[in-house]
Amino acid sequence: MIFAARGLLVSLAFFATLYCPLSALAALAWRGAKRMGGKPALTSANFLFGLRIFPFSASAVVTVFFTLPSFWLMERTSPDEDGGTFILALCSLLILGAGLFRLMRAHAKTKRALTQWRLEANRIDGGAAIPTTNASSGAPPLILVGIRRPRVMVSDLAVAVLSENELQVAVQHELGHMRSWDNVKKVFVSSTPFPGMLSLDSAWQEAAELAADEAAVTNRQEALDLASALIKLSRFSQLRPEPALTTGLVSGSSSIGVRVERLLDWRMADRRFVRTWLWTLLVVLTMIIGIAGNYGATLVVTHRLTELLVP
Repeated sequence: MIFAARGLLVSLAFFATLYCPLSALAALAWRGAKRMGGKPALTSANFLFGLRIFPFSASAVVTVFFTLPSFWLMERTSPDEDGGTFILALCSLLILGAGLFRLMRAHAKTKRALTQWRLEANRIDGGAAIPTTNASSGAPPLILVGIRRPRVMVSDLAVAVLSENELQVAVQHELGHMRSWDNVKKVFVSSTPFPGMLSLDSAWQEAAELAADEAAVTNRQEALDLASALIKLSRFSQLRPEPALTTGLVSGSSSIGVRVERLLDWRMADRRFVRTWLWTLLVVLTMIIGIAGNYGATLVVTHRLTELLVP
């Protein structure tokens, strides 16, 4: 029991030694890219999300699959940890606890908002019977809600202001968020806090809106309809940040002007958001196969790093 507790303690300490520097490096890398002219409009949403979540995912994978097993197999039974190990482990617990708290708070706020919006819910006649809410209850014009079973909610304001074609392409925009699992991604972002990440979070959200715009339109007319919908809804609704675990068509977290400009200049040849998940999957699988083939040697290296980095 004591040996298992030591293994958990050392693993948590090693997690902190990885997560904090990697998070700081990710934040600094994005700030440097911005200073060199990097913009969300020119950056893939998938890349930004990968950069944002990489510190936590890499630290968790290394801790679970390498640090803990290497300690279990190679560590001597006599304790040699000092106060620094306990401090680092406490930092990990604070990080994980803060992430859980942020996630629970975001979920509670989102649930309260959805409950209020559904008090006066209606349904659009015909079509797919998309659920709607009354705009007087504070609902955004269009918004994607839900994590496990996401669906699009459309307010009475959107139904009254938009034409049929504009409403259809606006709904396609939200469905683009659903196919990209953006609400699920927001769960990961909310649960992995670190100082200095707000700029990267905002950049990812803006790039996600641009990617959803691209996914929603297949020709110039649809691009014009979506641009018209954005202009109309931005005039008739207050632009405010949506609840953390939802994704709205218009909100304070996205630049309507940039999106409209890109849609007005839409051309098939200019579509930049190419799916790269196949290449990413190939690289990840190659790394997994390479590490699995040398797992024993990797554990030895990990154990040496643990002894070097963890007091």
